[in-house]
Amino acid sequence: MKTNQQVLLSAFLSVTLLILAYGKENSQSPSYILKVRIDPSSHRIEGRAVIKHPPSRCFYLNNNLEISRVIVDGHPVSFHRQTSEYLPYTVGAAVVIDADSGGELLVEYAGTLTGVAKFVNMINPDLVELALYAGWYPMFQGNKLFDFQMDADLPSGFLTTSNGVLTHQQDVKGRNLTRWVSFTPSFDIVLFASAHFQKVEEDQNDMKVEIFFDKMPREYIDAEKDLLIKGFNQLSNFYGPPRAKGILRFVYSPRSGSGYSRIPLSVVSEKYAMSQRHKEFGQARSFHGAAHEMGHFWWSIADANTPDDWINEGLAEFSAYRLSEQYSGKDFADLLVKEYQEHAAQSKTEAAIAETQTTSDDRYVNRYEKTTLLFVEARRRFGQERLDGVFKALYSRFAVMRNATTGLFLEEVEKQLGPEAKAFFSEALYRKNLPGKK
Repeated sequence: MKTNQQVLLSAFLSVTLLILAYGKENSQSPSYILKVRIDPSSHRIEGRAVIKHPPSRCFYLNNNLEISRVIVDGHPVSFHRQTSEYLPYTVGAAVVIDADSGGELLVEYAGTLTGVAKFVNMINPDLVELALYAGWYPMFQGNKLFDFQMDADLPSGFLTTSNGVLTHQQDVKGRNLTRWVSFTPSFDIVLFASAHFQKVEEDQNDMKVEIFFDKMPREYIDAEKDLLIKGFNQLSNFYGPPRAKGILRFVYSPRSGSGYSRIPLSVVSEKYAMSQRHKEFGQARSFHGAAHEMGHFWWSIADANTPDDWINEGLAEFSAYRLSEQYSGKDFADLLVKEYQEHAAQSKTEAAIAETQTTSDDRYVNRYEKTTLLFVEARRRFGQERLDGVFKALYSRFAVMRNATTGLFLEEVEKQLGPEAKAFFSEALYRKNLPGKK
């Protein structure tokens, strides 16, 4: 039997091999060393972030977090807060450093987070869930990729996970100390912790599967785990292996709200899954939502802060639709198509798919549902095998830099399928929706 030290050493070697395998896209890209102490009972967080090669002298942080000092290249500097129209996700404000950004930026801060950000992020006695939506660490504008190391200090008994690999864990004086290192360059750092979490894990065919949950029955989780493994293998067959190989980690977070994906972590709502348990197609809907987030293992190839995000969300949703069609059956797949069509007919704005802004009321229907209908029709016209040729080429071309755009998507369509297919996609992506008209 392996000791904890041997397990952690093995995990550390795994992440080292991953980093060596994928390489550094840019040696001057930002990197974070983040240390946080969290006391869930008081909603309090104390943080210390060291950012190497910060991309600008302006960052964003939650308004409830007070900055005690900012140091640039070893020298204390002044700073000021100001309002900003940027922050599509967070509840923070801009912090402007009154000096050049330098090669290393240190920010120390503390405060309490008593609310719930974007219905998903919080520090509560029963659940700590933190991602970029809460603005809980210094963030920079744009979908910047960075490497991170996070040291998390929480009360003993809190089971902790993240979107990194666990390289160190110990209990010291009633505190659970963990260290996490990013698998691949990421645009976010995620931290989950709860005294109520249960964990199911399995090693299968050189892949480690971890599922964290609270109230779901174990048999439900086991069934979901088996489906997710099958789905992961199926998507690998469709598009090729994902960049972060070797681990599949899911959190069924005990709250309402939406899901999200931060490779190799996928997050879904346990409360939603619980509400669906005894409904017709209930488990199918739960699996579909999880499959969408898993789809982002492949489909995070465009900047999520731009209208090009339809590529990420549309392909993740179409991937989930394909898995639902295969594992939940034709009746459920037909029901999904019917719902997509009904929602598309009820669109409120005139925005075309490729021009839909993040703030649009129709962001979901345009980026998720209309695009899936588009891909279903494209499959009928051009065949799944030829369409998969486009998808494989897109993933291979943009998985590292994540700079796909609508124009580059259409370029790849023309290359793989010809000008007729490009015209079909272009017309559908830029078609205006006039409310009240079919």
